[in-house]
Amino acid sequence: MQDSPATDDVPEAAMASDVLRSMPRRKISDDVVSTTVTLPRARQVHFDAGAIRPLLRLLVWLGCAIRFYSGILFDWAMRRDSIERRAVRLRRVFEHAGASFIKLGQQLSLRADILPYAYCAELGKMLDRVPPFPSKQAIEVIERNVGALNNVFEIFDPEPIGSASLACVYQARLKTGQEVAVKVRRPGIGPLIAADLRALDWLLEAAEMLTFLRPGLTRRFRQDIRTILFRELNFRAEAGYMDFFRQRSRRRGDVTAPRVYFRYCTEEVLVSEFVSGVWMWELIGAVDSNNEAFLERVREQGIEPKALARKLIRTMHREVLEELFFHADPHPANIVVGANNRICFVDFGAVGRFSSQTRKAWRELMHHMMNGDITRMVNCSISFTGPLPPVDVERFGKEVEQIYADWVYAQKNRGSEWWERSTGQAWLRYIEVARKFGVSMSLETIQFFRATFLYDTIVARLDRHIDLAAAYREYIEEAASEARQRVKKSIKKRLLGPTDMDYLQIEQLTDSATQLLFQVQRNIETPIIHFRNIVGKLAYIAMLLLRLGYIGAGAAAAVLIADAVSRRWFNREIDWPGLWNAATSFGWIQLLLIAVAFVLIRRIVMRLSQPDTRPPER
Repeated sequence: MQDSPATDDVPEAAMASDVLRSMPRRKISDDVVSTTVTLPRARQVHFDAGAIRPLLRLLVWLGCAIRFYSGILFDWAMRRDSIERRAVRLRRVFEHAGASFIKLGQQLSLRADILPYAYCAELGKMLDRVPPFPSKQAIEVIERNVGALNNVFEIFDPEPIGSASLACVYQARLKTGQEVAVKVRRPGIGPLIAADLRALDWLLEAAEMLTFLRPGLTRRFRQDIRTILFRELNFRAEAGYMDFFRQRSRRRGDVTAPRVYFRYCTEEVLVSEFVSGVWMWELIGAVDSNNEAFLERVREQGIEPKALARKLIRTMHREVLEELFFHADPHPANIVVGANNRICFVDFGAVGRFSSQTRKAWRELMHHMMNGDITRMVNCSISFTGPLPPVDVERFGKEVEQIYADWVYAQKNRGSEWWERSTGQAWLRYIEVARKFGVSMSLETIQFFRATFLYDTIVARLDRHIDLAAAYREYIEEAASEARQRVKKSIKKRLLGPTDMDYLQIEQLTDSATQLLFQVQRNIETPIIHFRNIVGKLAYIAMLLLRLGYIGAGAAAAVLIADAVSRRWFNREIDWPGLWNAATSFGWIQLLLIAVAFVLIRRIVMRLSQPDTRPPER
């Protein structure tokens, strides 16, 4: 018997004993190829714009700009130029430019902090309706993502029930018998939007470089619009939001979202429950036209417009103050009303999130509004803005105070119009004042303002005499009742003493108290005066001058090299003063030098007037 390598070093005495012998072992499966584990990563939706397409889209942007400004010039010559006509012309230019411009225009309609309200209102009229792409392409996308059509669906209607700039929606029936809506992303729309965004970046960066716009003014806007559009192109993420909203709303039962069939959902395809009911736009149209036959028919289903308006107000506050996110685009085409005023939200491509700070500020603002405390409303609303630039704070506060005063008085005046009592109207005026003073607005604030404006518009059209303050009190009472139940349940759990979680929180509280003492000690030892803002601006000016110095040094080196080459090889001296005098005698060179100096001075002045937004050092 030949010894194995493992027993070569074993002493002979041990080998002779009965200790060393084989033991039974579990047989390893032959299917295991490797013991390494690769952690999956969340897939990010990314579109490559390429190098050529952005250049071609830049030409489209320039064509749109020429068409827009030539129209303004013509109107000015005809003495009929106005901001309203400019807004209408911008909308028509965007609609004529195609699907990606329609989506960009819709997003621009939200940015009342950048564009005047007339432009936002006109761009908001853009209907996201474009001709559908061929059904053959839709079927190819579906089969590439979820498999053969006849293996998934019993019936698939090739005629879309909706066609928008990003996707088409089809009606179908699964093999299991459920009626579903199939949302298919428009082929090629992702790279097209990526190219348009890159071309827009080039245009806005050029405008900032030439100081037509303040440097850094559009950076946040460009980041926000890219985030929003690419998020809407990710149907898997939309499916997650839709399902989460449905799960969170299930405990109340009066608000819901379509069921999602995740088995058939990808980044390009979303399959969800086909919701039946009355579209909100149908109900609003019937109320506006006083269509009694239609209203009587829906009342038989338990749909009552005034009660529905109060429910929408409670739903809005619940989403903002309690949920992890809110539906950021609740327009009438995204809401279906079922029996007994049951609300179903569809299309979760646009959602907003609130930070804890903003949520507390909104709760505080509503509290002061209920008490009519306008001064504290002004102080509270400052937290909705970004870092304040160097402005006349007192004048800014006075204008905001006038907005809130008009809003609060309209709430208490029974003769006021519905739009005077609208929260959205107050927000629009607030954003106009912020734009006037150069105060920036965060994305979450813009999304929230748009959502409240849409909610208010729907509510006011369902019930023009609704008392918004009373509807908010109804929400507060409902939330207080639910809080009471939670507190009673919590007390009942602790009748026999603190729970394990209580001890953990006590330990964390003790640690926080220790950290607080150390923080107080550091604050006491830290000087009160900080020079970070001044140093940052001086550093910017120094870097700008240093770059000019590098350019000057490079030019001087080039002159010396050219002069040395001319003397050594051609035995001639270059008359540099004469060349300089001759060059600067041309008017266009003088204009170029003046323009460069003007741009540099404007960049320095703008940087000095810009606030430093960096967080404090830890």
